[in-house]
Amino acid sequence: MTLRSLVVVFLFVSCAASRSQTPIGVADFFIDPMGKAYFLLDDDRLVTGNQLGANTYSFYDSSLGSPDYVDVANPFQILVYYRAYGTVLVLDRTLSELDRIDLFANQHIRQPGAIARSYDNGIWVFDNWNYRLLRLNERGEPDQQTNNLRLQLGEDSEPAAIFVDRTTVMLYFRESSRLAVFTNYGEFRGWVAVPPHSRLSWNAPYLLGIKDDGTVWNYTSGQTQTIPLGSLPAALTGMSKVMAGPTGYLSVGPGELLVTTTEFPEKN
Repeated sequence: MTLRSLVVVFLFVSCAASRSQTPIGVADFFIDPMGKAYFLLDDDRLVTGNQLGANTYSFYDSSLGSPDYVDVANPFQILVYYRAYGTVLVLDRTLSELDRIDLFANQHIRQPGAIARSYDNGIWVFDNWNYRLLRLNERGEPDQQTNNLRLQLGEDSEPAAIFVDRTTVMLYFRESSRLAVFTNYGEFRGWVAVPPHSRLSWNAPYLLGIKDDGTVWNYTSGQTQTIPLGSLPAALTGMSKVMAGPTGYLSVGPGELLVTTTEFPEKN
């Protein structure tokens, strides 16, 4: 082998080693009802572990880019939403594409906004133009829908997110910092005030807020108000996302595809 060939081989091996040692950047993570974790990486790939081996399942659509919303409430039909395109991709548990839903082409929706999986495997969609909440069945037809909600809610802003927990549907209004609570039949039940926060995460049935000063509050679906939890543990202050679980805080460390639980402090 010539000296030039040796240099080329050395450079190839060095580059490969550098790539393998590059830390994994996790932009977001999600937990399904069975406790399985899914990770949205900095390069816009959605990945999850393969229980049959060491490899991971991975999904990425270069034509759509970074998803705006991922819903793993049904791990057999995961929703990946690209809001600017009005496109919802449905993935199976191996992150293979099952279906592609074009909300812009749906005659029942003028301007699709926030979405979420419904308890009966439909899809909740908020129509920003008609200002109403619709539940679409598997054929894309609305089987539940509200009237125009502007007068009833006294709101003009678009809801930033839809949170669903069994028989409860909540519209989150960022500008007024509150939740509009509905039943699964579209009946408005009332408001829940959302305290100030710089970070917000939903892991049904828990909505966790972290303030600028590091103090934390938690809201559990079905309750009428939030509960203060004190200060966020120091080890979690640098995490990009922290969620609430049944017994503690859920987080992902730098360069890891592993969800860690930090127990809630015991109450005195």
